[in-house]
Amino acid sequence: MKRRRRPGRSPWQRRAPRGEFVRPSGERVCFARRRGGERDGQRSPPVHGRALGRNDRSRARGNAAVLARALSRSLPGAHRALPARPGQGRPTLSRGGACVAFALCLGMGHGAAAQERMPAAEERQVRLLERLSHTVAAVFPGEPGAGGGSGVIIDPRGYVLTNFHVSGVKRRLWVGLDDGTIHPAVLLGIDPGGDVALLKLVDPERSEYPAAPLGDSDALRLGEPVYALGNPFLLAEDFRPTITQGVVSGIHRYRDGTGSAELLYGDCVQTDASINPGNSGGPLFDGRGRLVGINGLGGFRPDRGRVNVGVGFAASIEQIKNFLYDLRACRQCYHGTLNATVRDVTGADGRPAGVVVDAVVRGSNAERAGLRLGDRVLSFEGERIRSQNHFLTLLTRLPARRRVRLRVARTVEGEVEPRELEFVFRLQPLWAGPIQGEWRPDPRLVAAETRSLLAEIRASRPPDQWVREEQVLLPDGRRLRRVVRARGPWLRVEVGAPGAETVEVVAGDLAWRRDAKGALGPLPPERRDELAGTAEALHGLRSSEGENRLTRLEFTGGDRVAGERVWRIEARDRAGRRRLLYVSPASKRLVGYAYPTPEGRWVEVEWISSDGRPRRLDADSGEVLETCSEVVVRAEPQPASLFERPE
Repeated sequence: MKRRRRPGRSPWQRRAPRGEFVRPSGERVCFARRRGGERDGQRSPPVHGRALGRNDRSRARGNAAVLARALSRSLPGAHRALPARPGQGRPTLSRGGACVAFALCLGMGHGAAAQERMPAAEERQVRLLERLSHTVAAVFPGEPGAGGGSGVIIDPRGYVLTNFHVSGVKRRLWVGLDDGTIHPAVLLGIDPGGDVALLKLVDPERSEYPAAPLGDSDALRLGEPVYALGNPFLLAEDFRPTITQGVVSGIHRYRDGTGSAELLYGDCVQTDASINPGNSGGPLFDGRGRLVGINGLGGFRPDRGRVNVGVGFAASIEQIKNFLYDLRACRQCYHGTLNATVRDVTGADGRPAGVVVDAVVRGSNAERAGLRLGDRVLSFEGERIRSQNHFLTLLTRLPARRRVRLRVARTVEGEVEPRELEFVFRLQPLWAGPIQGEWRPDPRLVAAETRSLLAEIRASRPPDQWVREEQVLLPDGRRLRRVVRARGPWLRVEVGAPGAETVEVVAGDLAWRRDAKGALGPLPPERRDELAGTAEALHGLRSSEGENRLTRLEFTGGDRVAGERVWRIEARDRAGRRRLLYVSPASKRLVGYAYPTPEGRWVEVEWISSDGRPRRLDADSGEVLETCSEVVVRAEPQPASLFERPE
């Protein structure tokens, strides 16, 4: 006989399980009593799961009793007494109380202090990454959204670092920020060998941007947390970056160049943070939010559709810093090469026995300095060499024309112990990137960057009248007192004891000399050119009036003076005399200059030194020509009478 259905109830409602479940907060919730219906005046949302039946509730009460006894032993005073059910001798918990007890047991191993610290740490991390997200950019060489990569803003004025394989030599690009806005950008400089490029945002409606602070990749430690930000696979159409977290898997990795561009990751950071197509050019931050690398290489398996397998590489920020001012000066950067090759060697016991030179290009700077086949490399730039890769890492992170110091051991016939030798020379350029002539600095961009740099320098109000006193030690051991006085483009140099000094003056068309005996005469032409060219260049750097007296005053990149990375500015006066001026980016003050001699060699003059002993030296060989000490510089007025020729 067919069973009759009760009127007013659907088969679904009749078969629906009856019961309730308890949220972790202790709240009881009706479970599927009616589909979308109401019970006791409250609407119950549909819940997907199994209802708590009678056996389940009994089991939960039994488990709760066990948890209660554990809590009473381990956390005395942390809970209130639980009443026993009538007719039973053990305490029980309600359904809500069971959930509370279970939650307490989960946190028992950490303690209240740890529970408070963890949310605070997570909150700091979220805020840090939110702040860093504002500095990340999506870079499009073509139309926005039609392929591209990532970048990071490193200066509030809108300078953006990215990969060269993202920008190419495209002069005009588009950059999307995490607020959803798109801004035009220009390509300033390129480093094809290191796979880095520098852009500048040129939106006329905006002049300031959030920027990421530069960190120190040399201070990274294995296992340290890092964050990779970017726009992989163009997932974020609103340009909000994707964030992946990992650790530092390796430091100072050396990756050979591949492809037609000869991209060389000479000093890179390895991480397991996911770096996928589209992350190229994006930042790698350390746990404090400092930029430590530019992501560029990832490890992929073809069968996974170019999805990262946990191996990624970022060009280290310490390497990028060596090229940053050349990039800003709109240059194509070249990495340095020894024009020699080295290899690892092993001893008779099979253990590493050092690094040996196995080839030297004839006529190269290294060969002219004295490097020979078979020399065992001991140190490079003061750092002891452990292996071939270690040496290549240190070498390839330096730009061409950088003066370096190489120490080797050479076996000499007839001598028991190897002879240690030290060579100083300039690295030669290693070609990489576009074909010759394809990249040329844009004169308008170079002029704009020069004006910006000069404005920074002159805003520090460098004195136009000053005096510098110092003690000079010559190579032959003689010691002299020297005083240099400046009044605009006029210069006076006094050498010797007061009252018996030699005086040399250049003041416009005047150029005269007085020897220690008081005899007057004209200044020799070579010495006149040296002093006049320097005076005109220094005056042009300090004021726009002096700049008008020059035919050229141009920002040409960066260099290193007394261990500091500095700006390099080239000056040329109306007589064609050239000077290279070195300015500290931190203090905006002159820290040295260089001038050519009539023989064609350049002399570098340091005005500061880490040991307080600035030097005058041969710019190529590093030969010390004089050493200064007890240097005192004062900004004070210089009477015009000091520069007038006595009658």
